[in-house]
Amino acid sequence: MLNLLLIPAIIWAAPSHGIPGAMEVRPGTFVLNGPMTTEIITAMKAAKITHVINLRQDGEAGFDSQWEGLAVSGAEISYCRVAIGRAPSKDDFDLFRMVLTGFPADARVLIHCGDGNRAAAAACAWMILDAHMESEEAVAVAKQAGLARPETEKALRKYLARAKA
Repeated sequence: MLNLLLIPAIIWAAPSHGIPGAMEVRPGTFVLNGPMTTEIITAMKAAKITHVINLRQDGEAGFDSQWEGLAVSGAEISYCRVAIGRAPSKDDFDLFRMVLTGFPADARVLIHCGDGNRAAAAACAWMILDAHMESEEAVAVAKQAGLARPETEKALRKYLARAKA
């Protein structure tokens, strides 16, 4: 009987979404640590992702906005682009949060940029201010998901300090 009780806990803890390079930061909300590929789009469809938020800017190396938008939409996944820089402004964070909170409650969302840094920072702001996660826990999750650049973390912390004031 004891073995039967342990098996569900082990299965529940194991990542099951199957999206290469993605981390589920909150139930149904994923951060992709890297650029979009055909393989990832196929995996997103299988994982029942309903929405993608792309944070990449025009001119980033290896980024073809037309291909990505068409490929994601062609997989019947809603696609939204909110281009933000490495040190997002208050307006960048506000717009991202407005878009994400505007999705249906049962949406399964994948957020991405070129390397996960901006996507993790934007998700962190949302996790703290809208999903009510404790600040340091959310920052730790964001770092695991790809938040790595000091200028991005500094912009995030500045935004959070203002939003909580």
